[in-house]
Amino acid sequence: MISSEEYLKSLNEKSVWVFTKQKTSDFDEIIKVANFFDNIPNKEETNIEQYFAEHHEEYGIETDRHRTLVIPQLFGFITKTPFYKRGGTYNKEKVTAVYDELKKTNSELNKDRYNKILTEQVLKIKIHAIIDTENNNNDYHILPIIYIYMVLKTLQQKYDINEITLDQLYTYVMTCKDYSQLEQSVEYIRSGAPASKYVERYKDLSRIITLVRNTINLFNVNARTISINPVFDDYFYNKFISKFDIEEMNEVLYRDADYSYFLYYLQDFDVNLIDSPKEIQDYIYEEPEKVHKEVIKNETDENEIDDNYIEKIDQIDENNVNPDVAEGAYKIPPQAIESEKISKKYKRNPLLGRVAIEKAYYCCECNPHHETFTSAKTRKPFMEAHHLIPIKYQMEMYKKYHINIDCVENIGSLCPTCHRAFHNGTKEVKQKMIDTLYDKLYPRYKSIGLEITKEEIYKLYGVK
Repeated sequence: MISSEEYLKSLNEKSVWVFTKQKTSDFDEIIKVANFFDNIPNKEETNIEQYFAEHHEEYGIETDRHRTLVIPQLFGFITKTPFYKRGGTYNKEKVTAVYDELKKTNSELNKDRYNKILTEQVLKIKIHAIIDTENNNNDYHILPIIYIYMVLKTLQQKYDINEITLDQLYTYVMTCKDYSQLEQSVEYIRSGAPASKYVERYKDLSRIITLVRNTINLFNVNARTISINPVFDDYFYNKFISKFDIEEMNEVLYRDADYSYFLYYLQDFDVNLIDSPKEIQDYIYEEPEKVHKEVIKNETDENEIDDNYIEKIDQIDENNVNPDVAEGAYKIPPQAIESEKISKKYKRNPLLGRVAIEKAYYCCECNPHHETFTSAKTRKPFMEAHHLIPIKYQMEMYKKYHINIDCVENIGSLCPTCHRAFHNGTKEVKQKMIDTLYDKLYPRYKSIGLEITKEEIYKLYGVK
């Protein structure tokens, strides 16, 4: 750990978590904007900016500036691809599954459910994903609300420090890039290290405190200090921090495609930090059972068969997907997750599987004449996503080719019969399946620089 003096020297005036200056404090306004976007007719052909300026008052939206669409994008109600760039790509964007769920939840009749959805979206906001045209936060992989809580909780538990100054927060918490710096944050604050000379600039650049103060009640914030709100402390710690593997969650979200799936689809955090529901008032501490709940499903066996992964893909509505999110997924190094067993596990993103199936027009890429049943969820022919290069070889492939094989270029759309043949057929059947799918995927492999041969894939499946 470097000294606080060295850390201060490493900072510049833009090291803070940059957060948009657009209005972030009013959920009603954010939802109005999402509703407005949802009702724009023929989005692909409409000039969104002009339409916004001409019709915003019809939805009770104060500003005529279309850039206010950024806020529901940050909260995951409208897709944003890519996250961190400003752009006129609103024509490609869509409302998300989270927005659909919020829209069908009556805020009066089911207030707790409604506020749990809103709470989840605040907790899921990520610094790297903030629209930041100067790329100040490009390497900042932190969910800010969770990180702030973890620092404050550690100070409370280890050193009986129950509040810190906002200057300390801006200097030693809101300049961190990943969760590995938590111990460092705590030590600098505990030791009374001085604030950065840039702290006033940090307060101007970041609206995180505005977000914290005006959306959830997890923290007590005044003009000088911040602390954990005791009404929510045990409740949040036991229902969320102890239940979810925060470190693993962080490791999963490095790729934009993975963060998209996490942000745009409900993860069922089941936590309400907006009001004080009866659940909190009557909350009695129980020793929590550690739950390794995962935002993207783990590989579970040697053959890549995971019905939960297939089911997750089938549940994704193509109307909530901007396929551009899959671009470049192959470039990001895979994050290996240590399991309780000896072997490592790797994640597969269902969103990429859905995009691959869409690109194949819901046809089997081993035999387009194969018919299958109609999915009750998508109302399209039921197809399954299959990684031709099995995901268990993720790190081996990355070391050899510098390609993350959880990418659409490595995923084939298969009918259930052909998919089972890959896993349960004889060697002769498997080889035939590999031949057919490889010929389909080879041009895609070439497009990303993956020069793997058919013979290498035979070996991975043990058929030669």
